[in-house]
Amino acid sequence: MTITQSEQIYLSSGLVLFCAGTLLGIPHGRSKRRGDAKNTELWRIAHLSTCVGGVSVLALAMALPRLFGGNAGYILAPFALSAYCFFIACTLSGWLNKSWDDDRSEPGTAPVYWLQIAASILSVIAVSVTLPMLIWSVL
Repeated sequence: MTITQSEQIYLSSGLVLFCAGTLLGIPHGRSKRRGDAKNTELWRIAHLSTCVGGVSVLALAMALPRLFGGNAGYILAPFALSAYCFFIACTLSGWLNKSWDDDRSEPGTAPVYWLQIAASILSVIAVSVTLPMLIWSVL
């Protein structure tokens, strides 16, 4: 099976995200030992969400080129960017002990909030492009 350069980039970026998510289990475990429930939850979200984001990018990098051929990159880009924005937001959230829905006037909360918003917008764009293309290809 031959893999295009574009597929290689997305497969690699998905694997990097998965590995980063796996490593985020370290601060998650350490926060559990300290007994800070909020911080433990923030690190758990960062750990698991980043792993899921990485696996999602890997799966999409394999499936979308088979479904959409050369147009797959247009769909993969916002999905991958969204996964990386969520990774940065969730990691920052655990590091700063700030949730995206905390008071945005507190230092550190605004960047977490806006990264979450950017990731959500990219997700909506990706899905908004994917579904019509999928429906069009089936019809």
